[in-house]
Amino acid sequence: MFDMKLKYKFILLSLLLSLCTGKVLAQDDIMDKIEDIKLDKLTKKLELDETSKSAFIDKYKSFSKSMRELNKKRAKTYKLMTENIESGSGLDTLVEQVLENEKEVNAKREEFVNDMKSMLTARQLAKMIVFERKFNSEIKKLLQQYQKKNKKERPLKED
Repeated sequence: MFDMKLKYKFILLSLLLSLCTGKVLAQDDIMDKIEDIKLDKLTKKLELDETSKSAFIDKYKSFSKSMRELNKKRAKTYKLMTENIESGSGLDTLVEQVLENEKEVNAKREEFVNDMKSMLTARQLAKMIVFERKFNSEIKKLLQQYQKKNKKERPLKED
């Protein structure tokens, strides 16, 4: 019988493989499924009752959506900066925009944590923060393992 941790890793790896290959599910669907797994594990870790669990999930999903949008905005600015480094075009503005993007991300995190203080104890907040860091690290690790394995299996193109 599958260990729950192994089951989650298998599901996450399957989702990441789909994401990397561009097959089966759309990227947003995969991200939603990963987030659902994350929230299921997180709410169990926090030992939330059904009422608190529902409110927490709603707030978390709203926060997560905002963070995805901010991260896309930040990535776009970094890309522009990278593209313009050689020419020097508009770098002052782009540097200011990067700093503004970072402020927005940090402000959104602070706002979320302050909002969570009304429903979670300090211990639960700490568990949430530690859980998120570990979960995100595990996702990155699985993705890197997949990419490394996929790179080995692909023959190098000859020019």
